[in-house]
This record gives sequence, C-alpha cells and structure tokens, in this order.
Amino acid sequence: MVNFANYKAIVSFVNIDNVHWKFLYINAAECSVYLVDPLSNPAEEAESKAAAQKFCEYFQIRNICHRDREWANVEFKGAVMKHPVQQDGYNCGVIVIMMAKAVMKAFPKLPNMEFGTTPKEMAQERTALALEILQASVFDAENDCSMCSERNPPCPGPSIQWIQCDSCNRWFHEQCVQRDTPQLEDAQNAPWDCCFCKA
Repeated sequence: MVNFANYKAIVSFVNIDNVHWKFLYINAAECSVYLVDPLSNPAEEAESKAAAQKFCEYFQIRNICHRDREWANVEFKGAVMKHPVQQDGYNCGVIVIMMAKAVMKAFPKLPNMEFGTTPKEMAQERTALALEILQASVFDAENDCSMCSERNPPCPGPSIQWIQCDSCNRWFHEQCVQRDTPQLEDAQNAPWDCCFCKA
C-alpha cells in the first residue's frame, strides 16, 4: 500500500470517456488539487474543487479502514493554474505530459507554462516524446526489426532476410515490410525508404 506520508505531491492524468485527457496535480504542502483541462474550460475551477472534495473523502476513508493518518487531516481545496490551451481536437495527451513535466521541473513552486500548442508545435513535441521513449527503451536498433521490435521475424522461415532504409538506416525483416520479390530486387539496385521516412 502506498504511504502518502512519503510524498509531497501527486502527478497523474485523468481520462474522460476514453476521448480526452486532463492533468491532475495534488500538492499536499499547499493543500491544493488542480484538475487541469488542456481545452479552454470555464468549469475548471469548479471541477478542481469537486476533485479536492473527493480526495478529502478518500483520505478520511483510508484513515477509517486502515488506521492510516497520511494526508487525512489535509483540507484540500480546488485551485487553478495558468496554462496553454489546446488548439485542436487530438493533442490533449501531449499537452498533459508537457504540463506534468513543467510541474515536476518547477516543484514546489507553480510552473510558468509557456509552450506553444499549434498543430506544428504539437507534431514536433510528439516526435521529441517518441524519441525520448525509444531512447529509454530496451530496443536494440542494431539487432531488432524496427517494425516488429524483435530479433526474429514473427513467422520465421528457412532464413531471416533483412533490409535497411537508405534514409534513416533502420533495419527491418523483409517479411515485416511485406515486400515481394520484384520490390526486393528493385531495392537492391536503388534507394529504398521505409514507411517512417515516406510518411
């Protein structure tokens, strides 16, 4: 069981109806709960207050059920913070991650969130996040297929054939990129770009 006494804050995300993400930040030191909506939401303060009330009830129930006093005496209140606003209908997840990073970097102070949310800026941030995740993963770019992430293809045959993208130098199992024999022969004599470079 989590011992909240060991923590000064919680950073999390809330999924709304499987279509939208909001950022949740609980700061025990300042007794504040922020339920931050990337969209422009006039009800954000009221929603943060409702979330604060729910967390107060939760910690009181924890105290009754587990005799656990962590944060049980904290009177959480809803709060709001200034933040950039989502400009499209599909980048809420990227924005809440950027919000979480800003909060963690500025902790215990509130961050000064000043990042762009245009579609172009969000595309750049998606690329940066993907690279960060890939660099932190156990994927071995020299020995694993960039399509299936495995050393051996999903349906191994008598031999494993590899093909390398001439633009990004990623390696692929030939069967993972579903190339037929004429295409493979063409790729041996001319530059070949993978689906990531063609996109």
